[in-house]
Amino acid sequence: MTMHMRRTLFCLALVSHFGPVIVVGGEPTSFETLGAEYKRDVRPLLGRFCLGCHSSKQEEGELDLQRFRALAEVRRETEVWLKVVEMLDNGEMPPKDSAQLSRRQRKELRGWVERYLHAEALANAGDPGPVVLRRLTNAEYTYTIRDLTGINLNPAREFPTEGAAGEGFTNTGNALVMSPGLLRKYLDAGKEIAGHAVLLPDGIRFSPHTTRRDQTDECLAKVRKFYRQHAAIQRLGTPYKGYEKLAHLGNAGRLPLEKYLTATLAERKSLATGDKAIAAVAAKRGLNARYLGLLWSRLTADDRSLLLDDLRSRWRTAKPQDAATLADHVVAWQKGLWTFSPIGLLGRKGSRSRWLEAVSPLLAQ
Repeated sequence: MTMHMRRTLFCLALVSHFGPVIVVGGEPTSFETLGAEYKRDVRPLLGRFCLGCHSSKQEEGELDLQRFRALAEVRRETEVWLKVVEMLDNGEMPPKDSAQLSRRQRKELRGWVERYLHAEALANAGDPGPVVLRRLTNAEYTYTIRDLTGINLNPAREFPTEGAAGEGFTNTGNALVMSPGLLRKYLDAGKEIAGHAVLLPDGIRFSPHTTRRDQTDECLAKVRKFYRQHAAIQRLGTPYKGYEKLAHLGNAGRLPLEKYLTATLAERKSLATGDKAIAAVAAKRGLNARYLGLLWSRLTADDRSLLLDDLRSRWRTAKPQDAATLADHVVAWQKGLWTFSPIGLLGRKGSRSRWLEAVSPLLAQ
């Protein structure tokens, strides 16, 4: 039993048995006085009435009182004297077939133990005892790594299973031993965790993956997710010979122009009068405020444009349900001015080098 456990049991026993004594005011009896009283009065009583059963030879009930020759030995094992008090109060000591203490002798022995326990309690008040230098449990280590890295790792899966200590808990400091074998497993776990680190220009981040390809795909997935908030997925196919097996790379994120035109038509009056702001309309309809504002400014501008003048004329008289027709009108002349290439095939041999390329609308014949 550790010193911390002994003191804990000691304090609990004091609360249950000697609560009124602990709260008594005044200075406790000095240990010098208690030592003199023990040698003069208490030890002779123990020798006469107790050592017949509780000596180093007999040790009945695993209780040896003979070894306490002076107060110094008494102070090293305070829990024994809690047991002595309990046996005195329950009438178990001395046993009925042995010589009995007189009332005065019982009061003298009981009073000395009570005053000693009171003094010991005050002397150790606020002292937690030896603090064990403990390590993290397997579960604590795993959850700590997850909190620090932000990813769901299980670095302690190869660690040995932890056994419960005498109290039945696996996180008791005295039971959390460290061996050379476990230290090697900690080093291996550290290498595994480091394998998930991704170097950045301004620091590091951690990825669930360990290969460069998987980490790159993870970043691309985040980029696609960001742009997918305000884009529609359109299958463009594989227009380039030799890349038929890479048709999935032909997916393109196209702007849902119909949704933006519907918003400008439905909110045309409130936006024109200033009753509503572009940002509020975009947030309500799940649109990109920057592009919605750009579209609104071009549709309401008074500059001359060969293409936009026709669109503006149509837009001024259109209703929200006409947004699809307006979008088709834009896409029709948009194809004559621009070529939209599949992002996944850019830079490959035989494919285009840019996502958006201008096309001359002039025809030779």
